[in-house]
Amino acid sequence: MKQPLLIFIVIFAFACVLFGAAAFGVSSQSQQSGYYWTNGSKMPTPRSAMAAALLDDKIYVVGGQGSKVKKDKIVEVYDIKSDKWTPGPSLPEPLDHLGMASYDGKLYVVGGTLKYGYSNKLLIYDPMHNNWTEGKPMPGARTALTANFVDGVLYAVGGVDDVHNVVGTNYAYDPTTDTWAEKAPMPTARHHLTSSVVNGKLYVIGGRIYGDGIPEPIAKALSNFNNTEVYDPKNNSWTELKPMPTKRSGLASAAIGNDIYVFGGEKVKGTFENNEKYDTIKNTWTEEVPLPTPRLGLKAVSHDDKIYVIGGKTWYYISGDVEIFHLPVKQVASGNNSTEN
Repeated sequence: MKQPLLIFIVIFAFACVLFGAAAFGVSSQSQQSGYYWTNGSKMPTPRSAMAAALLDDKIYVVGGQGSKVKKDKIVEVYDIKSDKWTPGPSLPEPLDHLGMASYDGKLYVVGGTLKYGYSNKLLIYDPMHNNWTEGKPMPGARTALTANFVDGVLYAVGGVDDVHNVVGTNYAYDPTTDTWAEKAPMPTARHHLTSSVVNGKLYVIGGRIYGDGIPEPIAKALSNFNNTEVYDPKNNSWTELKPMPTKRSGLASAAIGNDIYVFGGEKVKGTFENNEKYDTIKNTWTEEVPLPTPRLGLKAVSHDDKIYVIGGKTWYYISGDVEIFHLPVKQVASGNNSTEN
């Protein structure tokens, strides 16, 4: 009787290990590689096409589209340490497809889609005073753009202008002087793109040229890109890099060390689960552990050795998911990097 009992105990213990890994979203493949996914507390208001950025140890999720409200001015704040959400100060007006980045303890929101038309406003949130103020407006209205700070300057790149042109414009805002300047345009005009900053350079990835009401034939309703282009502010120039393996739009990215991880996105009649890593030193792409819930219009924010992938839309519903991608500590190198928005 002892031998069958021993066999039962071994099998039961092995099953518990497998069940525990599955319950926390950890695959055997990811455990072996050191990369894996877990779940955080769901965002209270499921949304897509919103913006997200990190301030201290909190992620601010701003605006977007919900299942009941087409455009929203809601702000919700995720505390990384406590894994809890709290309400934040609402936007002055509802926006979706906005750009946002954080710098020097403040949030900077630029562009986006209004109830009627597109925005050229620059909205600045100061948590010390818990209020929104307006900076100098962007030279032109934009939606579905990407925005990031590089060395204290906010770059608002690409998107769609107020007469439905897809653009590659590159506007630079200096918060110390409250002024805008137009820099060298992105080589590939596109919208629904993503960007991340590594070592003082802005890496712009993916996007598309048609879709979302752009007046083109239905056969061209979704033409995705895999272009990877980098902007160097020091010499005001762009360089074309190795393309992303998958053509995607409505995607998200975040940088840790010298690497950029690109998540999800939209394709014709579907969403992507892809998680592809770009090595900015080697100019190479590799496939990583897939996103557990494929979706588009999502956001990604990096913090220490984790990337928080938030919200978006599956092909069937608006999501409030917070899925956390864990990296091996040895892969997390020090560097000057930031998240996309």
